[in-house]
Amino acid sequence: MKKNFSFETLAIHAGQPPDPTTGAVMTPIFQTSTYEQEAVGVHKGFEYSRTANPTRSALEACLTALEMGSHGFAFASGMAATDAVLKLLDPGDHILTTSDLYGGSYRIFQHVYAKYDIHTTYVPVDAIDQLQDYIQPETRLVWLESPSNPYLHIIDIGEISDSLKKVANPPLLCVDNTFATPYLQQPLTLGADIVLHSTTKYLGGHSDVIGGSLIVAD
Repeated sequence: MKKNFSFETLAIHAGQPPDPTTGAVMTPIFQTSTYEQEAVGVHKGFEYSRTANPTRSALEACLTALEMGSHGFAFASGMAATDAVLKLLDPGDHILTTSDLYGGSYRIFQHVYAKYDIHTTYVPVDAIDQLQDYIQPETRLVWLESPSNPYLHIIDIGEISDSLKKVANPPLLCVDNTFATPYLQQPLTLGADIVLHSTTKYLGGHSDVIGGSLIVAD
């Protein structure tokens, strides 16, 4: 769907064309594990729901449009999405983040990935404008929350992005946009490489579902 529609229109319709079989304007819930194939590897775009499912694809397309990204990926939880980003790193790599950080993210940084020689520096929020001073040669990821969880600190994402571009080997910039949602803020338009959501919270809105998502700029 074109991205010059209003946010409200994108939220309702992006990634959700009418069903080609019935004309239904709401995306069906495809409750299937497998899909028919004409031959091995010859299918209609879906073969197994662990790798792709039309309902999940509609969600991913909608979130991608709302965040003005190029590709989106849905996960079973926000922490599953976090783990997927950290899987991009190698032993010896370094993460920069802030001292005000969601507890689940802190635990996976400090108690899971540190065991694999991926270490994290926690920059005081009031010193975030000196972020460049904390960058190491091994820094591969800068992780921001804005607003932060739980203290709602606001970070100038565009300013951080501009400062990182001055680094010889710029690290990836991932922004947890859970609290702002794309309605209030679209970090990819401010220079972020990856946007993360715990869709459990404001995007879900009703405390009846657990989910996560990643949207990327390229």
